[in-house]
This record gives sequence, C-alpha cells and structure tokens, in this order.
Amino acid sequence: VSTQSTGELTVKDKYNKTLQEVDSLKLELETRTELARRNNAKANDLKLKVSEWEDAVKNEQEEKLDISADMVRQYKTMQSTMHSEYTYWRQTFLTCRFSWTRPSRNSTRRRKRRQIFRRSTMMQLRRWKGK
Repeated sequence: VSTQSTGELTVKDKYNKTLQEVDSLKLELETRTELARRNNAKANDLKLKVSEWEDAVKNEQEEKLDISADMVRQYKTMQSTMHSEYTYWRQTFLTCRFSWTRPSRNSTRRRKRRQIFRRSTMMQLRRWKGK
C-alpha cells in the first residue's frame, strides 16, 4: 500500500481496501447465510420431532382413557353380576330356610286341625248316640 507524503492513502489503495472489505463481508454473509439455513433446518427437524412426540403423547392419553373407560365398564358389570349372584343366593338360602320350617309349621297345624276335627267329630257322635 503506497502512501503520499502526507500519510494518506491514494484513491486506488482506498478502492482496493474497499474491495477486500466487500469480499470479506460477502464471505461472512455466505457463512452466516449457511449457518442460518442449517439452524432453520434443525429448527424444522425439531418442530417435526416435537409434533411427533405430541402426537405420541396424545395417542397414549387416548389409549389410557380407553383403558380406564373399559375398566370402569368391567367393574360395573362385575358389580352388577355379583349383586345378582348375591340376590340369587340370598333368595335361595331364605327359600331353603323357610322351606325347612314351613313343613314343620304346616304339619303342626295339620295335626292340630285333625285333633280338633276328631274331637269335634267324637263329641258330635256322642251327642247323636245320646239322643
């Protein structure tokens, strides 16, 4: 770089220096453009992965809700079945219990009725014979 006696740069030197700065800025611009392109590509990839993970989480939640709803349905069915079985066995037990006591009550009643009928019949026969 040549300088004049006063220490200033010539126009040609200033022009060359400006060209070098422009080339340097172009190179820096290309580098930053490439870096921005890569960062945008990474950002898009990350957005895609986040979207995939959100879909996976949503599907997992829906599956858990379905399983939970199915378990509630099965529980209610089981509860209903158990109640029906309880009612059946309770009725069966009570029926059996009362069926064992009823014949004895009925037979006791029958015996008493027979005795009363026999006594009344005997009394009527005695009265009839006595006339």
